[in-house]
Amino acid sequence: MIYSFLYVVVFSVALILIQKLDMSIPPLFSLLITVSIASLYFNIVNIRQFKKIYIDCFANIKQWLSVMLVVLVMWGTTMIGPGQIGASLFNFIYFAWLGMLGFIMLSLKDWKEYYTKFYFGLSLFLLIVINVFLELHSSFSYKTLCGIFLALLGGTFSFIYFKQSQTLAKNAHLSATQVLAVRFYLSVFVLLLILPKHSIQNYVTLTNLIYLFLLAVFSLIIPLYFSQKALEKITSEQHAIINSLCPIVTGILQKIVFNDIKTNQMAVYVLYTLAIISFYFITKYNKKLDFTK
Repeated sequence: MIYSFLYVVVFSVALILIQKLDMSIPPLFSLLITVSIASLYFNIVNIRQFKKIYIDCFANIKQWLSVMLVVLVMWGTTMIGPGQIGASLFNFIYFAWLGMLGFIMLSLKDWKEYYTKFYFGLSLFLLIVINVFLELHSSFSYKTLCGIFLALLGGTFSFIYFKQSQTLAKNAHLSATQVLAVRFYLSVFVLLLILPKHSIQNYVTLTNLIYLFLLAVFSLIIPLYFSQKALEKITSEQHAIINSLCPIVTGILQKIVFNDIKTNQMAVYVLYTLAIISFYFITKYNKKLDFTK
């Protein structure tokens, strides 16, 4: 269980770092450096299977390209969004929207068995609406609207990514780290095309590279390790519940670093965590009732 809590802390630190770096480094440049570092790391980890990995990927090139396109959008929104509306609000909207999509899609597959998931999905949607309303009421601007849109877009593409990466992993016989090794090439190619060359040269400094190396480690390398270790010790449902603490932890860190978190936002984050915990225990209780019948 300790690994799940470590995942929450590390990922929350990464989001705060993204928000902080947004003030001095263009987010797309940050994305270029961090995904390059992460791609290099995961290729080194899988160096013994290097040839097999890419033969299998080229044999499933349409699925591979699809995964890389989804990753480009998913991580593009993650790098830009926190600088627009703050790390904690972006984190909440992103994961709550992702959870809502998961609950609703499951309920539509089998309404009789999963109908409760639909109502939990609606409860998450209501929390998103409340938090968005509170944010727009206090600071209505193009920047705020852009940040909210990016969080919703990122959550949507994250949901798509889970499906696409599972399909690629199954058809190309790739492990989790091997998928991570091959998913960033399109991102690197597109970013090199759209980023002005003089801009890249201006931001390549020792200090910036140190910060971006830390960001790559905290956002793309260490979280995966902690997540995998956690799933070896506890169930995926328990891991998901602990992950619901991310907005609260991010909010606390944002308060310490930037002092710009609102009390009503923290209240919604608490309600979000309580909703996830309630869902877990209600589902567990219903399973016990079905077992005793």
